[in-house]
Amino acid sequence: MEIATQTLLANPAAALAEVAAAAGVSRTTLHRLYPTRQELLVAVASEAVDRVERAYAEVGLEAPGEEAEGALRRLLAALIPLGPQLEFIHRERSLDAELSLHTRFDSLDDLVIDLVKRGQRAGVLRADLAAWWIVSSLNGAVYAAWESIELGRLAPNDAPGMVLSTLLDGIRSAAGGG
Repeated sequence: MEIATQTLLANPAAALAEVAAAAGVSRTTLHRLYPTRQELLVAVASEAVDRVERAYAEVGLEAPGEEAEGALRRLLAALIPLGPQLEFIHRERSLDAELSLHTRFDSLDDLVIDLVKRGQRAGVLRADLAAWWIVSSLNGAVYAAWESIELGRLAPNDAPGMVLSTLLDGIRSAAGGG
């Protein structure tokens, strides 16, 4: 699935034969497993959502509001390496009709929104921004971090801290005022 993800991200129009060649299997073997290109795309996306769901489950998003920053840091550390899977889910337009995949994936944001709201009530996260906006910003920053790692601009170990610092502290300098 990882090779299929990489192949399809590099060439969204890749035929099953190209995916099979990249994976080192025959086209017949791939066709036996996934009779249509759409079935392969759904399988790749389903595996991607499985990986993202496992990451969310492992980071402790049910943490109390006072621990929201730590939970967000753990989430970022888990999500940034999943950049290819996240990109595939977001970029592959033929998956738009796969409602069960979207429902699974979209429900993950609700977990983070709940954490952000707890953090806001506890006074550790800004309450003047909508929780959905903070989560949308986090998602965009995760993608930017993964892309920067891929381009060699950002060290993987530095990414979670940089994203969290940008989100929590913003981009205005302390001297910039308000």
